[in-house]
Amino acid sequence: MRTTVPTLSAMPQQRTPQQVPAVDPLESALRAAFDAGEPCDAEGNPVIEIVAAAPTYELLAEKVADRLAADMPKFAAKMDRTVFVAHVAAGLRSVAHPLCPDGRLWCTADPDSHADPREHVHRGPQIAMHGAYGFDVMAFHLLQWNDDEVTLAFVGAGDWPDLNVDQVDELIEDMAVHLDRLRAVRAKMAAIRKAAAL
Repeated sequence: MRTTVPTLSAMPQQRTPQQVPAVDPLESALRAAFDAGEPCDAEGNPVIEIVAAAPTYELLAEKVADRLAADMPKFAAKMDRTVFVAHVAAGLRSVAHPLCPDGRLWCTADPDSHADPREHVHRGPQIAMHGAYGFDVMAFHLLQWNDDEVTLAFVGAGDWPDLNVDQVDELIEDMAVHLDRLRAVRAKMAAIRKAAAL
């Protein structure tokens, strides 16, 4: 009779529990918002290269808000999502381009708009819908000439594209998201006006 002695690889392995360092939930959500496989530095932190157009910051901020809602539903229930998304997007945008020389954090600091020392034109990032129904549909952005009142610049090209049923469905779905973005920009505009009045 032959007895088989189990090899080391066949025996069940026991793992010793390791201490997991506490991680800030917001930091965790921000890191998770970036796709896996991004290049990392020597310490394993993601290297973020911002090359996208400005509206992408809002989309990334939306992903962060979604992740927070999934990971911390109680916190997310108390959070004003539109304000949170606007703050995260503004933070991402502020590190992605030079700051406005007049200190407008919402301004994209386009050099041509600030070249004339007698007249500075402040523009926020353009927000628009893009899909099978068209490109740059219902585009808008914040606008301020020098120290005048902040307004909303809204594009109306006057085009009348012909849409099929699927394109109409896509337009309806995107319009709901676009309306939320418009409300967030309106809230930001009201906050800027209120701060200017102080």
